[in-house]
Amino acid sequence: MEVLWFLLLLLAITAGGWLLSHGAETMAEKYGANFAGSILLALVTTLPEYLFVYFAMAHDRPEVALGSAIGACTLLVTLGYGSVILFATSRFSRRPVDCIELSRHTRLDAVYLLLTAAVALALAWEGGGLDLKDALILAAVFGVYVAQHYRVAQARAARIEHSVSRRRAWQAAGLFLGGGAIILACAEPFVLSMVGLARQFGVSPMAIAIVLSPVASEMPEKMTAYLTVIRDGRLAEISVANFMGSKVNHNSLLLALMPAAAWLHGRGQVNGVVSVPFLVMTILTFFAGFNLMRRRLSRTAGWVFLGLYALIIFAAFQTGTAPASH
Repeated sequence: MEVLWFLLLLLAITAGGWLLSHGAETMAEKYGANFAGSILLALVTTLPEYLFVYFAMAHDRPEVALGSAIGACTLLVTLGYGSVILFATSRFSRRPVDCIELSRHTRLDAVYLLLTAAVALALAWEGGGLDLKDALILAAVFGVYVAQHYRVAQARAARIEHSVSRRRAWQAAGLFLGGGAIILACAEPFVLSMVGLARQFGVSPMAIAIVLSPVASEMPEKMTAYLTVIRDGRLAEISVANFMGSKVNHNSLLLALMPAAAWLHGRGQVNGVVSVPFLVMTILTFFAGFNLMRRRLSRTAGWVFLGLYALIIFAAFQTGTAPASH
């Protein structure tokens, strides 16, 4: 029954991802792939991860929250980018492309990837962890990021001709709300189901925190991205922007949620954030940011990102540390 329940939830999340991908395509036509992917899709598909981290902190399990956050960032910056590139440039896509060409607005996401990674590292290093002050700073950086994207999207919608009528725009909004509602409803049961299966098969707690939990909580995002590029490799920028926006989310707002939740529950700062897995994740974020600033993603880059995923998972298991709040 546990396996059947897991498969039913996975099917529901796939349906939600399908709705989101179709809604995003219409939004991208009007506002651009960057706003549709980096802001709209990223916010909706990251909601399960926020819920997972908050509940972990509410139960005083910061090691699970941080392990999930590190694992989620790892997935996005390596396995996420790599698999989307390979899907879009191979026969997995109905309309494959030789190379993914990104628009100049992608540089904005790449810059914020680098900026949020640097700010998060500096704040965690400076105080030996993350406290409420750090949470407010990280949240403010994310707010500026959203505001900049919104201005760019508004300017594009006013400047470029498109065929998105008001009716189509409302239909796209409906697809977004429907897909988001399905994913939000299924996210926590899906994570719990996957963790339950892992325990049933004797998987270690660290594997659950660093590998399996983020795989489960990030599944809605992965399904949405894969369904988009499978339909058309030329839409790959929406998926790439989705991962970039989610990575900025994780570097700023998701990390900010940890000390904010600890404060709400009467605890102090979250210690032990700066660990080898965290440092490796930060280095990989810089690598991805500079790579994406080139605005040209080849199949070779896809394989490189997949190789980096294997590297960071190995590092996490070899040298992982457990943070604590007090």
